[in-house]
Formats: sequence, C-alpha cells, structure tokens
Amino acid sequence: MPVPPHVTITPGELPALRAAMRDAQTAAADYYGKTARTATVEDLGTPVRTFLSASQTVNDLLTHVVSDSATYGHIMNSGAHPGAAVIRGVKYVRNVAQHLAHVIHPRDDYVLIGSMHNLRIYTFWDDVPDTVHAQLRPGTQRLRADYEALLLGKNVTDTLLDTLAFFSGIAPDIPHRDQRGEWTGFPLMSQPNVRDRLHPEEPSDETTARQWLDQRQPNGDLRVISGQLTIGETRYVFGHTFERRITYTPFVETADQVRRDIAAGYRYVAGDVLANTVDRTHDISPAVHGAVFESLADIAAWTIPVPSGGWDEDWVDEKSVHIWRRLIELEHGDCLPASLSYLIRRERRLYAGVPYSP
Repeated sequence: MPVPPHVTITPGELPALRAAMRDAQTAAADYYGKTARTATVEDLGTPVRTFLSASQTVNDLLTHVVSDSATYGHIMNSGAHPGAAVIRGVKYVRNVAQHLAHVIHPRDDYVLIGSMHNLRIYTFWDDVPDTVHAQLRPGTQRLRADYEALLLGKNVTDTLLDTLAFFSGIAPDIPHRDQRGEWTGFPLMSQPNVRDRLHPEEPSDETTARQWLDQRQPNGDLRVISGQLTIGETRYVFGHTFERRITYTPFVETADQVRRDIAAGYRYVAGDVLANTVDRTHDISPAVHGAVFESLADIAAWTIPVPSGGWDEDWVDEKSVHIWRRLIELEHGDCLPASLSYLIRRERRLYAGVPYSP
C-alpha cells in the first residue's frame, strides 16, 4: 500500500494537537488499566467517553483549524487510507454520546482471560439502537455504516490503538511524548501469552514487529549489564532495565544490538545489581510479572561505562549462569515457538511489565 501523505503541522498548531492527543492517549491507557482490575462496564465507559471526545478534538483540529486541512480532507475522503473509516466510526459514536441522552459504554457481555493474578476483561463496542440513531443529524447518520463495519462487536482496545495509530501515521509530530521520547501512556502492560498490541506503533505482523522492536530504543531510563555469554557464535549481554532506581525486568540483547542502541543514544552501564539493590517484589502488586529490585543509592555510584560492542571475553557470576543462559534461550533460542519468544522480547524491550497510572 502506498504511504499516505503527511499533514503539515506548523509550530503554532502543535500545542493544541498534542494536548488533545495526550488526553486521548491517557484515556486509552486508563481504560486498558481498568480492564485488569475489578471494573464494571460503567467504570470502563468513563475513559471510553473521554477518549471519544479527545479523538474527535484531534479530528476537528485537523479538519477545520490546521492550515494544511486540505491534505487531511483528501486522506479522509479519498478512500485510500483504511484508517479513515475508523475515525468516521469513532466520530459517529462520539456524536451519540455528546448530543443524545444515550450513554456510551462497552457491551455488557465480555470475555475474561488470564491466570489468577493476570486477569483482564475484554470488552466490545455495543449497538446503537435505531431509536437513538433516528435522532441524529443526517451527516452523523451517514457515519453509522463505518461504525458498524469497523467498531461494532470489536475489541474496544483495538479501536483506541487504531485511532491513535492513524493520527500518528498522517501527522507524526502530534503524539504527546514523555521525557524519554516515548508516547505518554504507553506501552500498555503486557498480558502473559497474549499477542494483542501494546503500542499504537506496533505492527501486527510478527516479522515486521521484531524489526520495529530492534530499531527503536529500549524503554526505561537505562540498563545495567550483569554479564556476557557467547552461545554458538553469538555474544549476548544481559542484566536489568531500570526506571529511576527500580528494575522490574531483566533484559537480554546481542552485543550487536547493544552497539546499535548505544549509537542511537541509549544508556548502558555495568555493575553488580544484586549487591547494590534490595528486593521489593513483595511490596509491589502481584500484577507485576517478575522480581522487583530497588537501588538505594544513585546507580551511577556503583556502575561503570561499557564498550559499545561488548567485551572480548565472557563474564558472568557462576552462581547465576544457568539462570541467564535460560533467559537467553527463552528469547533467542528455539525452546519456544517464535510467537512466544517474541512476546517475551517485546515485554522486556518495551519495559511493558510495569503498570501505568495516568
């Protein structure tokens, strides 16, 4: 498919668009977070309606306010971009919520998946009754076909991500980002063994998604390398990803990938994590998927810089070498199907095992 044209956004137009995108992004993250807790469809309806309102604000700004609105109009009306129909479907249900006495929330029936400590509700878009539809203006009524084709009965989270991905795809500068450059509110928290996307930019195709993971910087503030092992002809480095002074997950990378990450500006250091942290695993919600350690001192006080391509000789604590070898095999070996090893790598590289609180 040809790459769609980009809408030119001037510096003066960016603040309003980014503010509306932030509202939409945090509403999507809030909705997804609530699906992992004890939530009713009424509870889930609040962030859904917030998302609908914010996304329509983005749509209105691109349609009526930005100086390059003609390009956006062409994208929306040419039929060349499949995401445009999603935006029209979102506009339809937003107008129902905004203008009529009909409450929009996910359908009452839902699917519950996961294990004891990792349950998540999957909810779906509900029907808009004919009596409600009849009260809408003709322009909005014409959008019903898009809603029923692309939203009705579909997983709500998919629509939220599709909407954000569409806006980012045609106006790449408008997503709101945190101090590390990541989308505010993302990635969503990984659900063990579930392939659903965790990020608006994440491709659905696994091969393309692996390339996407490798080309973007890891999340987290920095990574502390705990050792290096060579398996076959490949050198692997491994350790822990930290956000501030907390680490929720280990990482495993090839030495070549570390070199690329460092060249792109990501920070790797080396040090003894276990000797310089305390175990906080039991202080954290059981929704977190692994051990949690906290550094009581500044990480810079007990770490050193690393060579970008790794070390000439392997090094690892002999007491933990079997653990690290197993982690390498899970992500890079053939002991698991490729689809499962991708999920492990995605969670580690996106640092997606951490609950997000908007």
